[in-house]
Amino acid sequence: MQKACEMVTSLLTATAPVQRCPYSTMNVHLLKLLQRGGFIRGFVVEGNRINILLKRYQFAPVIRNIQVVSKPSRDIWLLPHELKERTGMNTGTWIMQTPEGFMTHRECIELGVGGKVIFAINNGAQKWC
Repeated sequence: MQKACEMVTSLLTATAPVQRCPYSTMNVHLLKLLQRGGFIRGFVVEGNRINILLKRYQFAPVIRNIQVVSKPSRDIWLLPHELKERTGMNTGTWIMQTPEGFMTHRECIELGVGGKVIFAINNGAQKWC
């Protein structure tokens, strides 16, 4: 999980329009979720590498801020009703690991599924205690 978080945080500092990362099924699932959420333009798997096409708005990356929430020393698990409470006025996106796979917090609320909060994107205001 830590390598997947490193892959996503590297997208924040990338200056080239195409970023490369090693192939793993977890990376592919996360990239599909980021593409569905509009954070990247797309990605192409080439052998054991993945080329990620970054999305930009007015020459700046769409991903402005990434906060890794669950760490090896401390996992943050939320139930569906806790998600509703904690995301009230939140404008960011939380990436969750659930029994059904990776989802955004909005998808988890829709499906009534809880899970582990992996990281938060464009979400500088939320504090985790």
